[in-house]
Amino acid sequence: MPVWDAKMGNGFSTADIPDLAGKTFLVTGANKGIGYQTALHLAKHHARVIFACRDGKKANLAMAKIRHTLAPYSPQFEFLELDLNSLAQVASAARSLVDKGEQIDVLINNAGIMAVPYRLTQDGIESQFGCNHMGHFVFTTLLLPAIKKGTGRVVVLSSIAHKVTYSFGLTDKLEQVYVDPAAPNPAENGSAKHPSEAIYTATNAYGQSKLANLLFAKALAARQPNLHVFAVHPGYVDTDLQRTGIKDAFGGVVATLSAALSTVAAKNPVNGARTTLAAATSPKLDNESGLYLVPYGKVATPSKFGTDPELQKRLWEMSIELVRRILGEQMVAEIERNVARTVE
Repeated sequence: MPVWDAKMGNGFSTADIPDLAGKTFLVTGANKGIGYQTALHLAKHHARVIFACRDGKKANLAMAKIRHTLAPYSPQFEFLELDLNSLAQVASAARSLVDKGEQIDVLINNAGIMAVPYRLTQDGIESQFGCNHMGHFVFTTLLLPAIKKGTGRVVVLSSIAHKVTYSFGLTDKLEQVYVDPAAPNPAENGSAKHPSEAIYTATNAYGQSKLANLLFAKALAARQPNLHVFAVHPGYVDTDLQRTGIKDAFGGVVATLSAALSTVAAKNPVNGARTTLAAATSPKLDNESGLYLVPYGKVATPSKFGTDPELQKRLWEMSIELVRRILGEQMVAEIERNVARTVE
């Protein structure tokens, strides 16, 4: 057990956040739920926060709400458009920060979708794998030059749901998460579903995407000794993501029952953000990396799949291959250069 974990007592509290003046945090999906509470408490402790969100109007409303909450203190906020459904847009967003010389202390990959019906991203990737993992994979690896060496942190929101994945854990067949426009599509003649749809169940696909988040954090930590990388399970949290995902996957009746249960069993978003905030700010993590943290900032052991180095390798190779097919060889080379340079 890491020394810092043994000292956590009842867990990390928002009162444990140190003064963050002079530090820049980038939070994806900061306009609502856990992301909003994360941004609020970072700002409350004087951090500069970049809201990386798809919807600028919603992001600006969230910033205004936090400014009102923290008045008369005026927090430093910026908006970055980030649409995880499009790898080209994600790449453009990351490059815009690098090109202007942005220096980021902590990247928090918070945004995601949960247990939605089968659909594809703009690039033809199964949506949960695409938004929850691939968007963040491209964003993080292209943003590496902007993340401070030595002290920089990357926090990836995973979930205990990484244990509720397909029986094979992480697919080794690219066509089960990607519809290649250049490949024959059996669904076109109505005789069969595409392999990505044929195996699809909303909950298992969500679990696979959360396993991918965990494996990515582990793989990135192994490749980046000059960064501190953490995977986080925030707990069962009552958010729009939880409610919408359950309704989409199981229908209104189950969603209503789940909502009733959430009022007594689920953590509120403030408590849901506590483990993210621990991973992002706790000085006790200054010499740690590659940990899987659960409420509230405790170190835990992931599933067998989550600790499998072969699955980490498979995920990295699959992610690079998807980048190659969707964004081209030049983008693969750029990612590989970034990974190598950050190690130097």
